[in-house]
Amino acid sequence: MMSIKEKFRNLGLTDVLALDATIKTDIRYATTNNFTGKVLYNEDLGVFCVPELAEAVINANKQLKRHNKELSIIIFDAARPLSVQKEMFELVRGTNQEPYIANPYGKYSGGFHNYGLAVDLSICNSKLELLDMGTGYDAFNELAHTGKEQELLADGKITLEAYNNRGLLYRITRENGLYPHPNEWWHFQLSYEEEAKDRYRLLEF
Repeated sequence: MMSIKEKFRNLGLTDVLALDATIKTDIRYATTNNFTGKVLYNEDLGVFCVPELAEAVINANKQLKRHNKELSIIIFDAARPLSVQKEMFELVRGTNQEPYIANPYGKYSGGFHNYGLAVDLSICNSKLELLDMGTGYDAFNELAHTGKEQELLADGKITLEAYNNRGLLYRITRENGLYPHPNEWWHFQLSYEEEAKDRYRLLEF
């Protein structure tokens, strides 16, 4: 049986770690440390995405290391099979978390992860300790929303350290063509045009 990694490669996705081994990983859906509390990846998926996105992430990591060689990008998730998206969606259907999980049954099946067009990431130090970003990964609430950091800081909802760390994350990603999701500081894409999916293959397995 073909592995998921082989399927990703056959669909033209790029293995990010093969090109930059200094990027760190903490693939949350391969553990119970995620919003579902379940292991959703039962095999090693690696870190795959479309080549343009892989190049942007690698360049952002290089820029980060020029800023501080002790820091690295750490990736939580990248290309995601549609079957996993369906499992996630069913777990939140009808709850206040549903708006945060892309619908796998719409016009464009699933979200950008399901086309290899999105990556979830943050910054860690040489001890693999995550920098404070004000919330953890998959925090489905207003504190994780992007573009409101000054307001959150003024209201005492995030610390100055978290404010500055998000600023660093946004700067190195933006300067390499990556943009955060409005509701998730960790989720980055090259484009938010739904039509961009038309140029890529759905990871329909």
